[in-house]
Amino acid sequence: MHTLNKFKSLFFNYFGVIVVALFWVLFKSKYELEIALNFIENCLFAVILIGSSLVIKNHTLRRAYGQLAFIGFCLTLIFETLYYNLFTVFISPSTLYLLFDTNSDESLEFLQSYIGIFEVVSTSVLIAVSLFSLKRLSILYKSFGSFSLGLGIKMIVLVGLTLGYLKWSTNIIYNLPYLVVKSFTEYSKISKNLDTYQQFQKGLFEDAHSPFSEQNGGVFVLILGESTARSHMGLYGYERQTTPNLKAISNSLWTYQDVISSNAHTIESITKMLTLGNYENPNQIWEGSIIQLANAAGFETIWLSNQRPIGMNESFVTKIARSASEVKFMTTMHGRHNRILDQSMIPELETILKSSNDQPKFIIVHLAGTHMLYKHRYPEDKRVSFANSPNLKFNSESNFETVNHYDNAVIHTDFVIRSIIQSVDDLKTTSAVLYLSDHGEELFQDADFAGHNEDVATKSMYDIPFFLWQSEDYKNAKFLTFDPDCSYMTDDFFHSMAEMLQISSEAVDSTRSIFSHHFKPRTRRLQSGRDYDTFYVQNP
Repeated sequence: MHTLNKFKSLFFNYFGVIVVALFWVLFKSKYELEIALNFIENCLFAVILIGSSLVIKNHTLRRAYGQLAFIGFCLTLIFETLYYNLFTVFISPSTLYLLFDTNSDESLEFLQSYIGIFEVVSTSVLIAVSLFSLKRLSILYKSFGSFSLGLGIKMIVLVGLTLGYLKWSTNIIYNLPYLVVKSFTEYSKISKNLDTYQQFQKGLFEDAHSPFSEQNGGVFVLILGESTARSHMGLYGYERQTTPNLKAISNSLWTYQDVISSNAHTIESITKMLTLGNYENPNQIWEGSIIQLANAAGFETIWLSNQRPIGMNESFVTKIARSASEVKFMTTMHGRHNRILDQSMIPELETILKSSNDQPKFIIVHLAGTHMLYKHRYPEDKRVSFANSPNLKFNSESNFETVNHYDNAVIHTDFVIRSIIQSVDDLKTTSAVLYLSDHGEELFQDADFAGHNEDVATKSMYDIPFFLWQSEDYKNAKFLTFDPDCSYMTDDFFHSMAEMLQISSEAVDSTRSIFSHHFKPRTRRLQSGRDYDTFYVQNP
């Protein structure tokens, strides 16, 4: 009985922190079943940590383990509470992938963009309660007597039964340490498999062939945007004319109205976009990329990026890029003050365009685009002061200011895209320039925040711009077909890009190419399994 009472005392130290975290969650959000399930999981996880500490025979080690386990528990509880306060949802493997692949600057920008006074106060209170409970916990562990075999067996049984229940009930999905370990294991496996992209630049596409490899010249540019929402481009009817340069040449563009990204995060979206992986076959992301296919078909491939190549380790996107003939990152330095603008890529691209050889060129330009923080994505001396306030569902001065910065970033992106098209056009050769964004962005329309997060995905996070410019001789050759209202998701982009480059291979499926008359629309299922057209279009 004495030992049981001490066990209860240890548990109530954990329980106190759990209850305070629950209070902060309910204070800002309405009750949901997942909140109760998470509460139960936290209590059971506390039982597991306490029980496993009491199995340790050495008194000093038992106390040290007990304290470290409690500190770890509190840190995970604080993190998941903070995350829930920000997005009213518990963290998912998708978001953990993003954290594994994100550099410190982006993390700081994330914090700067989302965390307000409520999050600061609630986190501070949780830390204070945790420190108070840690002190009491230390005293309790000191009071435990010598180890007994009977107690050890009971604790092993208790821990085993609790773990079994968590697994059987699926409540373990709310356990953050479990999610971190599981997600990191999967992330590491994918990352290791993608290492082969640099080692085998032509992949397994031995049958790849393009008529352009038998001709002199030919330049094809793919511009990958970042976080650019279709709804904030004047080209797509936005009330502010944020794309004056593209609007001026709109008659020369094939502008697609119904293209969506497969994911609301860069990593997963571009990884699927550039490889054979898609919703139906996610594991095919390491079976070959469009860069490898182009290499095999005789193209000179160049990757020019204004995004940092390094996250926690080399990102998935960087590993795919490494298979290009030439790779250049404009931004490699760490530090929050590194603010290289996309316009700096234009002279670099022009140098590449002027280099001559007999190979056709396939150039991928990866922009920083309209990525947070938006105010750092355009030159201050070019800032436009809009006469009208943006039309938002969630109105506030701070929201207006954020959107004004975002729209200025779109204006700068418009300038960069038009400049790239002009540079390619000046070559007077067979050429085409295709632009699309990795994903969209929420901007106070369906939710009261700006940004993208697949855990709380909105329609704006998936709706992306997608348009094509073609030189006259390329257009006159009628390689491609155009349906502006074609419903399309970019996890099939590998096949569309192959069509644009006129590459034939057994790996290329023309029924999945937006540019092919063989194209067959498919159900656009997002990562969650949700049907985009049913959930976001038919029942908005």
